[in-house]
Amino acid sequence: MRARIIVLAGLLAVWLLGRSDVSGQGPQLTRGPYLQSTTRDSVSVVWQTDLAGDSVIEYGETGYTEVLSDTAPITTHVMRVSGLAAGTTYRYRVSSGSAVLHEATLATAPDTGGAFEFVVIGDSGTGSQAQRAVAAQMLALDPDFILHTGDVIYPDGQAAGYDPRFFTPYRDLLDRRPVFPSLGNHDYHTAEAQPYLDVFYLPEASSGGERYYSFDWGDAHFVALDTNQPYASGSAQYDWLVSDLSASTATWKFVFFHHAFYSSGPHGVFDGYVQHMRAALAPVFAQHSVDIVFSGHDHDYERSKPIDGVIYIVSGGGGAGVYPVGTSGFTAYSASVHHTVQVRFRSCILSLRAVDANGTVFDQIGLAKNCPHHVYLPIIVKE
Repeated sequence: MRARIIVLAGLLAVWLLGRSDVSGQGPQLTRGPYLQSTTRDSVSVVWQTDLAGDSVIEYGETGYTEVLSDTAPITTHVMRVSGLAAGTTYRYRVSSGSAVLHEATLATAPDTGGAFEFVVIGDSGTGSQAQRAVAAQMLALDPDFILHTGDVIYPDGQAAGYDPRFFTPYRDLLDRRPVFPSLGNHDYHTAEAQPYLDVFYLPEASSGGERYYSFDWGDAHFVALDTNQPYASGSAQYDWLVSDLSASTATWKFVFFHHAFYSSGPHGVFDGYVQHMRAALAPVFAQHSVDIVFSGHDHDYERSKPIDGVIYIVSGGGGAGVYPVGTSGFTAYSASVHHTVQVRFRSCILSLRAVDANGTVFDQIGLAKNCPHHVYLPIIVKE
């Protein structure tokens, strides 16, 4: 009996010691790291931990030669790494509580003339098998960054949805490729999109905060709009948009937002906002030589013919259930399919491919702009 008591006491001591070790561990990674607002010389690295701790990031081209740290005990760690070289890949690792939590690579935006590519998704955040299948195709394409046309989290943009419906499906990309999102109507259902504003660290536009913004990448300029907010002439967003596009000298210009206004899907056909948006924004895009406008809202794919020099693409097949889509007088191609859109830049040529969840390319075009010689390709020449 005495021996049995000694054994039980020993087991209890081991159990208590084990619990003590667990409670004494440092912070553990619960989200990320993920990259935000990458430029030619800087990037933000964000991660979350279960316990408050310091923030350390080590980085370098060949080894961890540089260190950035902050001793403040926090659970949401946001570090802006600056002084980087354009078009360069760096190794990095993040730490909290003296423990390395994750290692990955990051790459800065290239200087003008540099080759790059990006992918576009929209209406994705359901946690569905379709979302995961599209995410796998995005990973295989290995873009330099991601554009999101809105409805990041279904059904209501709720904070609890971000881990299972965004950070988990895309985690193998987000630690090395930044995402530039825009706000969808579903993202506004919770606290006027505050959960979105809490997780993303985006460029800030004058008067607009992070709800709309712009950035440059190589020879291209990108503008994200918030079509849940006033956007017509006289609004702060409209005035900012005109000023921003007027100031850009980039060779290529792109705009992305949620509510498509050249669409043959259910929203484009029946919703009353379409004519209002066309009247307010289409002349601005044409006047400032925008090349492509990406939108979502209708859960399908559609590419327009050039309209006053602008191509409109609906990319809303990122994971939510797809909608039936027809054709209109402006339609060049449409399909009811889960997909991502890949855009590649090589020299003066842009190539665009729509890729379904199985990896099949089902639509593609090329654009050429400011080419120094004749281009022997089936492309639209934009001189």
